[in-house]
Amino acid sequence: MAFNVNLKSFKNLLQKVYPTVPVRTPYPVLLNLKFVVGGGQLKVYATDMDTSVVAQIAVDSDEEKKFVVNAKKIYDWTTISSSDDNQNVSVEISDSSVVITRGKSKSAFACVDINDYPEFPQFDKSKNYEFPAEKLKYVSGKVSSFAALKNESRNRGALEGVLFDCFKDKVIFVATDAHKLSIVSFNTSFGFNESISVIVPPKPLNEVVNIIESSGCDNVKVSIFPENISFFSNDFELITRLFEGPYPDYNKVIPTEHNNEFSVERQDLINSLKIAASVADKTNNLVKLCLEGDELCLRSEDTNTNSRSDEFLSVNYPNDDKFVIGFNANLLIEILSAIDTQKVKFEFVNNTTGSVIKPVYSEGGEEKDILFLLMPLRFPE
Repeated sequence: MAFNVNLKSFKNLLQKVYPTVPVRTPYPVLLNLKFVVGGGQLKVYATDMDTSVVAQIAVDSDEEKKFVVNAKKIYDWTTISSSDDNQNVSVEISDSSVVITRGKSKSAFACVDINDYPEFPQFDKSKNYEFPAEKLKYVSGKVSSFAALKNESRNRGALEGVLFDCFKDKVIFVATDAHKLSIVSFNTSFGFNESISVIVPPKPLNEVVNIIESSGCDNVKVSIFPENISFFSNDFELITRLFEGPYPDYNKVIPTEHNNEFSVERQDLINSLKIAASVADKTNNLVKLCLEGDELCLRSEDTNTNSRSDEFLSVNYPNDDKFVIGFNANLLIEILSAIDTQKVKFEFVNNTTGSVIKPVYSEGGEEKDILFLLMPLRFPE
């Protein structure tokens, strides 16, 4: 059988599923993509056994056919061959190969035994919640990167994920690696009529965001199961395995009151931190924030090379007492880079407990319920 497909649409289809294909796996069949054509639809499947995704587009074929081919080969072909995105290509399928004709050019891809390819997970998604796509994109950009990396979490798998803490009147998204923490809250239920807490791996969450950006959909439906979560719309579905809990009680590390605070221009602080970090001891990237009056001194040194840096900034510091606290400069820069506002606000209890960092919104600007927390570094007085 054969069918025609627009090359641009075909490339966009593969871009939605290809990131799920594992780079390394003990199961070679997972390095392939599964294609199902029929009923006027072309569906493409990918899986790494933890995450499975399917996306579809319309094609001019009602005859049903299934085939499995090497993911990287066909993905690279579509990427390189798409100099003229608007042309159609012909896809001819036999039992042993798939031949794609583009003008006078032909490329053949060997088929793999389809019986070896895992079936797509099936769940009852009649109970679902609708998330605005823009809010999921915001969570992905502001929260996902704060989860612990696998080699940093000391076998605490929960910290490698993003917590979805869902209530009737609020949904809270949290990620932390025990050094830094990000929290985004939305005062809306998204349809939740009961409290649900699940821990979602960041990678598939980011893949969902990439898919909805390319699809242009306004909302994404979410169904939650005991061990899995499904994100879906009319033209895609992604199912991923949840991380096991429990998740640490993030409320315990967020101070309910503070003794010191200051606000500063965000970009000026980033620039000064980069200068101070270039001189800091590379074992901990310690930069001291020394507050006195309306002046902030960013102090760093490296005793191994007898290097030292003092960077000064004007700040709004309403307290008369001198205050000194130390941070890992790279982690602080990461937090500041995740904030969109011109100014940021720091809130301190003391120099040994976590410090809250918030955006400062201009008058009339759209405010979002977001905060970051960074644990300080201890240093000799």
